[in-house]
Amino acid sequence: MKYGYIRPVELYDDIAGQKKKIMEYTNNIFMETHSENKKRTELERVLEDTLDAGDELIVTDFCILADSTKHLVDIIDACIRESAQLHILNPAIVIDEGTEYHFQHILNEVSNFQSDIVKFRTQLGVDKAIKGGKKMGRPRRSDENIKRAVEMYMSKKYTLDEIKEKTNISRATLYRHLES
Repeated sequence: MKYGYIRPVELYDDIAGQKKKIMEYTNNIFMETHSENKKRTELERVLEDTLDAGDELIVTDFCILADSTKHLVDIIDACIRESAQLHILNPAIVIDEGTEYHFQHILNEVSNFQSDIVKFRTQLGVDKAIKGGKKMGRPRRSDENIKRAVEMYMSKKYTLDEIKEKTNISRATLYRHLES
């Protein structure tokens, strides 16, 4: 039997994209309702209660399946214990008891996986901060301070260091506003 696994991790494909790709292989899909690392109930259900010898678990990417290299190893071990295949669509890898890959190929895939995990965790952190009301990016400078810095510069009574000290406007910011 073939089973698919989907999780709302949107580095490459959203839920609909993952589902479309997996449905080319099976309609038996286990889908998490969240992207968090903890409480992956659907993954546990497919690994512990559903997979049998000869079955195949299909996911679109390593980062959908696992949250760390150790987690990935544990999942692969679980599939091999059950004599089930693990099929990762991107980069077209099928893992089972007899799978052998060149060491460099393995390192490249592990490196790509770890990079994806970092991107995913960073995006989770940014999303959480935005939901918490945090404004992203550099804070804008006060228009009053910029106006004051320009006036001080135009008066020719102050040095650039004095202007920066009194207004907290850098030379680059001052020059940028003088040019506009």
